Amino acid sequence: MFNYLRFRYRRQVRRIRRDTRILRKWATNYVNRHIWGKWHQINLVRRFLTLWWLVMAIGLIGLWQGIGGLRRAAGIAVPVPGGIYTEAAVGTVQTLNPVLPESTAASDVNRLIFSGLTRYNSRRQLIPDLAESWAITPDGKSYTFHLRKGVKWHDGVPFTSADVAFTLTAIQNPDSRSPLASSWQGVKVEVKDDSTVVFVLPQPLNSFLDSTTVGIVPRHLLENVEPSQLREASFNQHPIGTGPFQIKTFAPSAREIELTANPRYHLGKPKLDEFDFKFYDTSAQALVAYAQHQVTSPGRVEPQLDPTSRHEAQLIDHHLTLPEEQTLFFATNDPLLKDKALRQILSRSLDRQQILQHAAGDQGTDVSQPLLPGQIGYTNRYAPAPLNTAAARQALTDAGWSQGKAGAVRTKDGAKLQLKLVTLEGGELERAAREVKRQWAGLGIQLTIVTADSTELQQTYMRPRNFQMLLYGVNLGSDPDVYSYWHSSQAKDPGVNLSGYNSADTDRALETARIKSDPAIREAKYDAFLKTWNTDAPAAVLYQSGYVYGVRDSVDGILAHRLVVPSDRYYGVEHWTVRQRFVPAR
Repeated sequence: MFNYLRFRYRRQVRRIRRDTRILRKWATNYVNRHIWGKWHQINLVRRFLTLWWLVMAIGLIGLWQGIGGLRRAAGIAVPVPGGIYTEAAVGTVQTLNPVLPESTAASDVNRLIFSGLTRYNSRRQLIPDLAESWAITPDGKSYTFHLRKGVKWHDGVPFTSADVAFTLTAIQNPDSRSPLASSWQGVKVEVKDDSTVVFVLPQPLNSFLDSTTVGIVPRHLLENVEPSQLREASFNQHPIGTGPFQIKTFAPSAREIELTANPRYHLGKPKLDEFDFKFYDTSAQALVAYAQHQVTSPGRVEPQLDPTSRHEAQLIDHHLTLPEEQTLFFATNDPLLKDKALRQILSRSLDRQQILQHAAGDQGTDVSQPLLPGQIGYTNRYAPAPLNTAAARQALTDAGWSQGKAGAVRTKDGAKLQLKLVTLEGGELERAAREVKRQWAGLGIQLTIVTADSTELQQTYMRPRNFQMLLYGVNLGSDPDVYSYWHSSQAKDPGVNLSGYNSADTDRALETARIKSDPAIREAKYDAFLKTWNTDAPAAVLYQSGYVYGVRDSVDGILAHRLVVPSDRYYGVEHWTVRQRFVPAR
């Protein structure tokens, strides 16, 4: 009986195991066929759908851009207010005060924060700014300015004639050490009322109005600062002006300055929300910053970068002019250069077009006179004819400078024709100097070039007149009053008669030309000056500088064309825009 029961048990167990195997096999087949298989199909469908939606998204984006392109092609770009304009500047700025301009970059920022009594328009003409109008007495010695009413400083305090008088006093005070003091020497100021101020000159001066573009500073914030402490005043880092923009962030360590629109600006609130500056060591770095979309403008496009800038996307170059001449000054009291005949040959032997091309490319015009075309009294009829290489060699030989063999340095009475030229390091002036050296080497003249940075050039060479030749740029301004550069009274520092030129005929001509208002008399006097200057050749004028200002093509409203100083490019900045929308063309 026991064996029978054991048999029945084992048979039942085998049946259960068999059924279990069958059920497991069936379940496995079912899952593989109806679950995992379907899921795999779902994955395939999902991948297909994802790819399909991606293609659709790309198509829609392309369609949207195409429609936008068609709208732009068929529409008109309309400037709209708002946005931030960021300009790259080369150098650093530590002080913001128009009474104490420290650099070109600082003058640019000052122009946006402060306003003068007058300003220059795009045609290099003086127009009212803080002044509404002015009148000049018949003797040319008294200038009465009537100021705009309702003008306020950025802090809300009303602007008055007392601020104008304070600014002039600060400039004239020797303790302030303002570089503008010579322009206001001997000028007296009288405050008639809150909106009327009178300047009285010791003698007539046709170019006086040019000085009235200087930015006015607020009396209420600076009157308690000792003039000797003006350079250290906290105001210089937190300036308050009346210009189109006011300070938002001044961060020299971060190399940036942020300005925000002045809602009280007397010519209307600017359309830009902000005007910012980012500072770089070189123009090349500024151009890289533009390429990386860090700035709206690379600022001035230096001549050596002009070819590179032409390949930058959406960069528009504005070609502007400056009344600035790059001039090779001869130290007329030097043992070699006191020889007028030698100075004549040196000047006439220079190929100015080649110098311009090597130094500034197409950013300039070759000129040879100390006045510019278009200025009253300009003429080139006294300019000596240039000498080609063969003629220059013969002229040197005729003047007693002999050359033993080709390539040798010329000599005369045992003295070698060896000259030394000092100029600003880097940039176009150094390139110009090297081209002068190359040209003169072919004549048997040995030229040594010494370069220095701006501070060293001023302090070590220019101010003490410690040079034999100096290659430097001078700005002639809008009025052809070149008294400061060529009158004998300006031969010593702080004057800027850098050649030490001394001519009684020139002195008389310049003295009369600057005080007479009759254009015919002025023209006659400048004609006499040019005749004498070309005979004496105290310097060799090489070329007139240009100025290329690069901006992104979305920028609208730039009006500048003929500048007096680089910051004049901001004329009409209150109308500049960086944003635009497209509307259908009608």
